[in-house]
Amino acid sequence: MPEVFLGIDAGTSAIKVCAFDPAGGLLKKVQRVVPVITPYPLWAEIDLERYWELLVEALQEIGAHIGAVSSVGLSTTCPTTILLDKDHQPLRHAMVYLDGRADGVVRSVVGQDMVAFQGRSGNRASTSTCWAANLLWVKQNEPELWKNVRHVCMLNSYIALRLTGKLAIDPTQASYSGLMDVTQLTPQWHPDLVDLWQIPPRLLPPIRQGSECLGSVGKAVSGVTGIPAGAAVALGVADTAAAAFAMQLKDNGQAFESVGTSGVITFCMDQPDFEAGFLNRHHVYPQRWLAHGAMSTLGGSFGWLQSKIWPEVRSLAELERLAQESLPGANGLIFLPYLSGERSPIWDSEASAAWIGLRLSHTRADMVRAVFEGTVFGLRQIVELAEAKWGLRPQRMVGVGGGSHSRFWAQIKADILKLDYGTTEFQDASALGAAMLGAIAGNYFSSLEDKALPSVKISSHWIKPSPSQHHETYQRHFEIFTRLYPALCDSMHALGQKSPG
Repeated sequence: MPEVFLGIDAGTSAIKVCAFDPAGGLLKKVQRVVPVITPYPLWAEIDLERYWELLVEALQEIGAHIGAVSSVGLSTTCPTTILLDKDHQPLRHAMVYLDGRADGVVRSVVGQDMVAFQGRSGNRASTSTCWAANLLWVKQNEPELWKNVRHVCMLNSYIALRLTGKLAIDPTQASYSGLMDVTQLTPQWHPDLVDLWQIPPRLLPPIRQGSECLGSVGKAVSGVTGIPAGAAVALGVADTAAAAFAMQLKDNGQAFESVGTSGVITFCMDQPDFEAGFLNRHHVYPQRWLAHGAMSTLGGSFGWLQSKIWPEVRSLAELERLAQESLPGANGLIFLPYLSGERSPIWDSEASAAWIGLRLSHTRADMVRAVFEGTVFGLRQIVELAEAKWGLRPQRMVGVGGGSHSRFWAQIKADILKLDYGTTEFQDASALGAAMLGAIAGNYFSSLEDKALPSVKISSHWIKPSPSQHHETYQRHFEIFTRLYPALCDSMHALGQKSPG
């Protein structure tokens, strides 16, 4: 029988399961929508049991169409903090990367000297780069539950545990713990940082490479999921790292954008010379690093428009059609895309979103177009951070993920970022990267450097910046955009409601 490699891309808002052939051809894709639980301001969680049920449904459906698979690899949203008891059962809902309740914990542990902490760990102190703060929040606010914690892990760790019975964490996810020095060549827990966050070392799983064979699918779980018993399972990596691997991004200075619930511009580095405004981690490739300029709700802004504001608008394509009824500059309207706080470039979990400049003359079309433009103004801030730090200003940018195939949005990116914007022939780069890690774990490919490994193909058509009459409008609005958050942040904080505890 021909080899079939399964890539599980487990995200914040959706689970995608993709089956590939050895050439990287997509055989079948199945998707399930994930409900994110937000019971209080700053909280964002997923129910792990429900998450597993949705994943099993997807695995059963894909198995009915493609039959037996040879291996499984994982790509997951990061960080997603999971606490397990002695029997490896979840003790509470998992805390996803949008969760900002532990922001106060970060400040209490690190203090005001964020620069010093970054010098020790390689990342600034935040809930997005220090999931240890989530552990300490639970310890302080849910002490009875904390007494039963025996293991902590990330989402790929948990799924791999359910499949194989073995628990580990990979370097791309451990990089965002606050418990390791990411600048070191060998990924390992740092005793001083573990002590700083008051985390018992026994709770931390062993660090394993994402392409290693963690184990094989057990008989019991095979009967539930339909994956053959004995199929090799790679622990896998964080989703953006998986996409970078699928694109074979391994040369210094290479960059791409991933467009999902969050939006990330990723740069590959051969030295750990980190920018403080980015999230920095080990790459899939040894002795390579990834620097991510990550916006929390780039794509999530449009899901919010559809679900909360105008539910009768059922797709991104419909939002695009609305936005095209407006003009570049949205008739003098600007949107701040901080719907769940923000990571890069402002790093403020209590920041909030806003339309600025609203008048009676504005229409829904103007409001929607302002959202498209506001998300790209945030991306431009990230590009300018990289240029200031490393002298890197991409002339071309490839986008991956479902949102990257919006031609309308891509044109706005080309105009505001002042570069040629390209797309890939295949959207689910993270799933392909995960599947290929599984194929390496199953010994179908020899290593991460195997020349036979398939990669994501880039479309031959590039979207170029529009004629110059748009540039002056976008430049003026960008300059206003950069002044708005500093002017409004105190008011944002005053309006924000604190979460319990």
